[in-house]
Amino acid sequence: MTIDELYKAFNDIEFQATRILKSKGFDRDHLSRFNQRTEEIRHQLVSMRLQGAIHDTMNDLQPIDEEYLPKLSFGRKVWNILLFGQHKKRYQAKGQLRYFMEEVAKRKQLFSYAKGELNVD
Repeated sequence: MTIDELYKAFNDIEFQATRILKSKGFDRDHLSRFNQRTEEIRHQLVSMRLQGAIHDTMNDLQPIDEEYLPKLSFGRKVWNILLFGQHKKRYQAKGQLRYFMEEVAKRKQLFSYAKGELNVD
C-alpha cells in the first residue's frame, strides 16, 4: 500500500466512522466493511513500525466483535424472568449499540492520530 493509498484509506475510515456514529442505529453491513477496512490499515501501520506508542497500540488492537452480546448479571436475569424476556432484548440491544459506537469512536480517534503522526514525519 502506497502512502497515497494509505491517506485515502484514512479518509475513507474517517468518513465511514462519522457515518456510523451519526446514525441512530447501526447497520451490520457498514460495521462489517468498517471493521475489514480498519484491519487492512492496522496491518499496514504495524508493518510500517511507527513510533513506539502507536505501534504498540495498533499491534494490540483487536477487531470489533461483530457478534458481541453484553453479559447479564444475576439481577438482570431475575428481572428478565419477571418481565418474560422483554428486559433482555432491550438491554442487549442498547449494550450492543453502546459497544459498537465506543469501538468505532476509538478507532476513528486512533487512526486520525496516526494520520497526524504521518503528516509530521
